Amino acid sequence: MLLVACQMQPATQTTSSPMPTHTSTPSSHNSQLAITSSQPTASPTSPPTMAPSSTVTPTPAPPSLAYLAAAIEQELADFDGLSSYVVRNLQTGEEISHNPNLAIAGMSLIKIPILINVYRVLDGPPNIEEHKLITQTTALSSNFAANLLLQTIARQPNSYIGADIVTQSMRDLGLYNTFMAVPYDSDPRPDYPQTYLTPANQRTDITTHPDIYRQTTAADLAAMLQMLYTCAKNGRSPLLATYPDELTQGECSEILQMLQLNELVKLLEAGLPDGVTIAHKIGYIDDTYGDAAIVYSPHGDYILVLALYYPTWLEWDVASPLFTRISQLAYDHFNDPNAYGTAVLNTPPQLKDTPAPPPTPDVPQAIVVGTQGVGLTLRQSPGGAEIVILPEGTVVGLLDTAPTMLNGIAWRQVRTADGEVGWVGAEYLAGQE
Repeated sequence: MLLVACQMQPATQTTSSPMPTHTSTPSSHNSQLAITSSQPTASPTSPPTMAPSSTVTPTPAPPSLAYLAAAIEQELADFDGLSSYVVRNLQTGEEISHNPNLAIAGMSLIKIPILINVYRVLDGPPNIEEHKLITQTTALSSNFAANLLLQTIARQPNSYIGADIVTQSMRDLGLYNTFMAVPYDSDPRPDYPQTYLTPANQRTDITTHPDIYRQTTAADLAAMLQMLYTCAKNGRSPLLATYPDELTQGECSEILQMLQLNELVKLLEAGLPDGVTIAHKIGYIDDTYGDAAIVYSPHGDYILVLALYYPTWLEWDVASPLFTRISQLAYDHFNDPNAYGTAVLNTPPQLKDTPAPPPTPDVPQAIVVGTQGVGLTLRQSPGGAEIVILPEGTVVGLLDTAPTMLNGIAWRQVRTADGEVGWVGAEYLAGQE
């Protein structure tokens, strides 16, 4: 990594809740390490029964996550590939991240949104066959079982339609960087998109050259886990707001229980003490390893998503120790009052800059949605001659020309990443101001 040392104070910036909603607007994100904080999203609960104060030893609150960020950056200093991570304190909403919106191969990480959509279509507890497929998808990470679950989602023997539904559900939730264009180990369909353009995979400053068929980001994975956690914990979540008649609090809890079965290969799990519960999904291919987890630790639950990329081939002996060590650092941050020592806590953490992010777009952006894979026609004028078909997921710039009504259709003038200017139906654009 090209890094230049600089100093960052441990204070955090207060922001709104990190949980996206179905009205989230896609935007450009930089690759700099970010530290944010927000109020807890959980509803107040009755306090637990406490022993007399004379027998209680209060656990000190963990220090700012800025110290953990500095420790993680130091651990990754000698890794000359690309890294992406998110750590979120589920009690306070405080978060650190590095390259959170870097597009990565979806791998088996996409099985998290597959599980969400399986439980959307179930009218009751999984039957024996459904339960077998779910456990094979989580515990054994079976691609064959996952494809059969896509057929469950489609309610017909067509995994491709299930993949389309999974992709659309991510857009319903505002997670525009996650998609599944083609089922696992399958060929693309003729006359259907083989991939989708997303804000993440249109970055030009850095790339992991992700699998064109299935992609996600650390930020989207963290958001999915946050939604499941709050849904299971207090029954309030964008998942329930978006699918009020399809998902329940109990089903969110069951999804997280199924994700606790993921023990085929240990990445983040290897850095935790025995007996600590972790709900997670891993994925790994030749050049990319990823693990997205909720850790239920004794002194605070937290989300940890980590992905590592190295061109052509990422050695297990390189990646595995980094996952283990970063997981240990996160666990110690939340559970060991002496994790850093007095000398460290009395010194502002030293963080390193990442390369400069791409410039902010000069116009607002929107994304092409709702075309059912057909794409959106860019025209020379409202209702005029065709210029080009914009694939589902294309990001366009919104020009400041006033919208125009023609034949009952609202038209917006847009500019593509290639510089083409034309008009499209506004109803197929998400993220308009």
